[in-house]
Amino acid sequence: MYYDVYIDIVFLTNLFMDYILLRIVGKLFLRKRSRRRILLAAAVGALFSCLILYVPSDGLFPAKVLLHGGCAWIMLVLGLGLKPGGMLAKALVTFYLMAFLMGGLMEAAPVKNAAPLRFLVVAAGAYMGLSALIYVSDSFRARWKNIYPVTLSYQGNVQQFFGFWDTGNLLVDPINGDGVFIVKPEVLEAMLPEEKRDRLMHLQEDPGELEGTKLTDLHPHFLPYKTVGKEGVMLAVVLDDLCIHTPGEVIHAVNPVLALAVEPSALGKEYQVLLNSRILH
Repeated sequence: MYYDVYIDIVFLTNLFMDYILLRIVGKLFLRKRSRRRILLAAAVGALFSCLILYVPSDGLFPAKVLLHGGCAWIMLVLGLGLKPGGMLAKALVTFYLMAFLMGGLMEAAPVKNAAPLRFLVVAAGAYMGLSALIYVSDSFRARWKNIYPVTLSYQGNVQQFFGFWDTGNLLVDPINGDGVFIVKPEVLEAMLPEEKRDRLMHLQEDPGELEGTKLTDLHPHFLPYKTVGKEGVMLAVVLDDLCIHTPGEVIHAVNPVLALAVEPSALGKEYQVLLNSRILH
C-alpha cells in the first residue's frame, strides 16, 4: 500500500507541535527560555521527524524508539536548558505524556473538515487550556500550600524553582545577618557550572579545605544549625539574586545566602527551596 507524504507538511506540523509541547513542559518545570531557543529546538525535532521517515521500519522499531527518545532529550536540553539528571528525566516523561494527550485530543476533535485546520484549532486550544490549568494550579499552591515560584540568578544563569514558606525557618547567617534559604542539591546543580559544583561537593565532604578554595565569588562558608534532636553545620553559598513571586508582590533579595539541605528528602517533593520566614514578613 502506498500513500503520498508531503515533507513540508510533516515539517511544519511537527515544528508547531514540538514548539507547543516544549512551551508546556517549560511552564510545568518553570523553565523560562527565549522563544527563539524553543523554536530552534522545535525545528531540530521537526527535521528529525522528516529524516526518520526515510529509515526502514521493518525490524527497527526498538531503534526508532531510542532515536525518538534521544531527539526529545536534545530538544529539552537545547530549548529549555535542562541538564542531565533527575529533572531532565522527569521532563522527558512529561514531554511524552503531553504528546500522548495532544494526540488524543486530535483524534477526538470535532473539527473534521480539514486536517490542517483541525490540527491548528485543537493544538492552539489544548495549549491555552493546559496553560490555564497550570496557572490555576500555581495559584492554588500559593494560596493554600504557601508554595511560590522562586527565580534565582547567578552570573547570567536564571532559573526558576518552587519555594515553600516555612514559618519555622528563622536561620540567619551570622556573617551578614541575612535570612538563609535552604535548598536541595538540584538547585545548585542547575545554577552552577559543573566544575564549581564538583568543588562544592568536595568541600562539603572535606570542610578542612575551606580556606584554600577557589570559589571566592560564591563566598562558601559553613552555618551552624539546630533542629529538634539534631544539630550540625550546613554548607552555604551566596548567589547574585533571588525573587519570590507572591500573588500580591515580588519580593527581591540581593546576594541571597543559600544553604545546602543536609536531608533533601525532608523538604518535600513539590518544592526545592525552603524560604526564610523573615523575608516574607
